[in-house]
Amino acid sequence: MSRSSNTNQSAALAAAKSWQDDWQDTQGGFNPDVFTNLDDVTRQKLTDYQIGPRVLKGDDLHVGNAFQVGHWLDAPLPYGTTGIYGMGAVVAASANDSGKGHYGANRGSVQNAVWEMGLPNIETPEHLTQFLDRTDALTAKHGNFLEDGWDPKDIMLYREVPQEVVATADPVVDTPVAAAVDVPEVVEQESVPKEPTEGVDYMSSDMKNTYDRIQDYNNDQIQDQNYHTGFNADEWIAETSKSDIDKQEHAQKLADTYKFKINEQLKEEEKADKVSTAVGNTLGVFSGYSV
Repeated sequence: MSRSSNTNQSAALAAAKSWQDDWQDTQGGFNPDVFTNLDDVTRQKLTDYQIGPRVLKGDDLHVGNAFQVGHWLDAPLPYGTTGIYGMGAVVAASANDSGKGHYGANRGSVQNAVWEMGLPNIETPEHLTQFLDRTDALTAKHGNFLEDGWDPKDIMLYREVPQEVVATADPVVDTPVAAAVDVPEVVEQESVPKEPTEGVDYMSSDMKNTYDRIQDYNNDQIQDQNYHTGFNADEWIAETSKSDIDKQEHAQKLADTYKFKINEQLKEEEKADKVSTAVGNTLGVFSGYSV
């Protein structure tokens, strides 16, 4: 092998492995550790979406790929270049595979997609899962957009804002709340002394005159056991002292009652006098006759 071929081979080998050393300083760079201990589902997605090295630790190895483990070029080597694994390895085998997005030689394009998605780099398995989930979502929306490799229009799709799935919450049932009722505060008011009222708390002049007449009349008639007005001052005072009685009305009623009784008594006495006179006159007529 010529010195020129050795130089090209060294350069190709350095380009295929350099990403593992400087990934932290690269926009969208991949930590090589994220490609280890992969589950079958993740490994298949990497193959389907042409992400990462063609050959990873744990893959089935054979003569054609045994020396390609972990190698991921930024772009294919020019056609005809002596490969680092022998003729045809990594180097574009045909004009159709010479594009920058070809699997195994598309690192720059994939890193740009990571950056467009908003991730500084793929540092952890969780970051890799996020990147694969976004690719799943774009595939569901746009179809198999990576079928022909990673081209610029595919990379720009990662700028789209992903639609977040909003979980449907259980309907909130409002618990009825009893309306607050303002209960007015009862304020006890102090009793205000009341001025005595004439005719209620004490007798008026007319009531006093009537009372005196009744008393005088009772005294005049006290010897007559057949008649008495029944008026009793103590009972009258006790009756008018009740809280649920209209004192003035009661006093007036009492006065009217005794006025009526007095008048009735006067009428009866007047009738008695008339009868007595009539009887006397009659007896006088017959006084000249002897029996």
